[in-house]
Amino acid sequence: MIDNFIEKDIIRRVKITYVLYECRPVKIGELAENMNASFNTIKKDCQKIASKLEDDIVSYSISRSELSFHFKQDTSCYELVRKLYADSPFLKVCYRYLLGKNNYTAISEEEFISVTKVFNLKKKAERYFIQSLGTNSKGKVNFENHLKLRYLFLTIWMRGIGTSELNNQPLFLKSEQIAHDLGELLKNRFSKKSLLYLQYAIFLSINKKETLAIDDETIMFLKTGIIFNSIKTCFLQHDLDIDDGNIAFISLIYKNLPYNPDSYRLIEVDYQYYRNRLLKSYPSVVQLIRNFEAAFEMNLLGEIEFEKPLMDLVYTTSLGINEFLLNQYYFTNCSDRYIKEKVSQTIRLWLKDNFLSNITMSESIILQFCHLVMPILKKGEKKKTPIILVAKDEYSHMLFRNNINKIISENYFFINDEIYYSIDEIPELFFNINCFIVCERCLLDQEKKFILPISINNLTNDLKDISNYIFSCVLTKQ
Repeated sequence: MIDNFIEKDIIRRVKITYVLYECRPVKIGELAENMNASFNTIKKDCQKIASKLEDDIVSYSISRSELSFHFKQDTSCYELVRKLYADSPFLKVCYRYLLGKNNYTAISEEEFISVTKVFNLKKKAERYFIQSLGTNSKGKVNFENHLKLRYLFLTIWMRGIGTSELNNQPLFLKSEQIAHDLGELLKNRFSKKSLLYLQYAIFLSINKKETLAIDDETIMFLKTGIIFNSIKTCFLQHDLDIDDGNIAFISLIYKNLPYNPDSYRLIEVDYQYYRNRLLKSYPSVVQLIRNFEAAFEMNLLGEIEFEKPLMDLVYTTSLGINEFLLNQYYFTNCSDRYIKEKVSQTIRLWLKDNFLSNITMSESIILQFCHLVMPILKKGEKKKTPIILVAKDEYSHMLFRNNINKIISENYFFINDEIYYSIDEIPELFFNINCFIVCERCLLDQEKKFILPISINNLTNDLKDISNYIFSCVLTKQ
């Protein structure tokens, strides 16, 4: 991962900015502990951030023990960290190296750094390229790996290096229009970061038409999906014809972008669609979910808030692109670190059993996944609460059961299978455990506080009362 090579002070400031962007007071000691840095180092970093991002800050405070920054409302966190990355001599040397501009003197003069430092940075860049691209038969960097080479361009461009050179190129402007049109077609409201990522990928595909090392099986899998065919449609609308490999490349990049539709229903549909496709193509994912269930002693299969981040993680890992992405940084509280260790161990064991040894996953990738699934993993196992239904006949049972099912969460409640036609038939057990009893109003001698009445003539209002009562009880217990 490139952030392991970028200057440590710049990475610290990027990490701190992600925390400060939340506009909440932050303890300096807390940041220092998370980043394994001294108290004074963090304080100096924040002063540097305040100076570098002065035009984007409404106000800030750096006291003896606490920090608080308030950024302009229309400024995204991505725009802030991009400015911080732009100060990295390492990134600038990497980009020049990719362009074949390796003259020490020219780099030294244009970047205002010594020739000795340029030499060291160039050696460092070579180590990074070897890690990312591998070596050829002569032991040199394998720049013939065009797919991963594109990932490197994306990695550097997304950090703001070399992008000013692209803005006046006609193909780059055309790429922006195609990206916008694709968002319209797929009902995705792109953030600025996502739009740029997609625009860069499209530009690489229409500007560099090399054969990409994407296997036929992956291309066939992508061709059966909505994204691949939507991208192909967009290119045809712009009178551009590119091969399946380049469409597949853009598909891989697009699938990693957040899906920001106008309706939450579309998020659920998208999740179910890709869930079915992924589980069919990667059956071992079910085993991974089962491994998490065993580790945390809870039901996770079918839980969207767990499965969606997991599917994204598996997707980017299996395709070898997660280490090239510009991801947000997250921190883990001391009390939650045991969860992070469990998650890390579960994932790494699964990777070892199901993937080749060249598949890697950095701690920052795992930390991001932990942050997304932490809320559900911290809940722990919850026993479902039974709802006991009493009604005068089978038709009433059927009507009440179906309507109650629509207002409760099946993750937390279930309607008992036994059918009762009077209060007296309910076993004594249910009056001594945590449960809800719903009884048809005509079977109640009098309304009791612990029994929820229901009737056909007043069904809508009764369902509303039942829902409110159950919800208030759950909130009170939490």
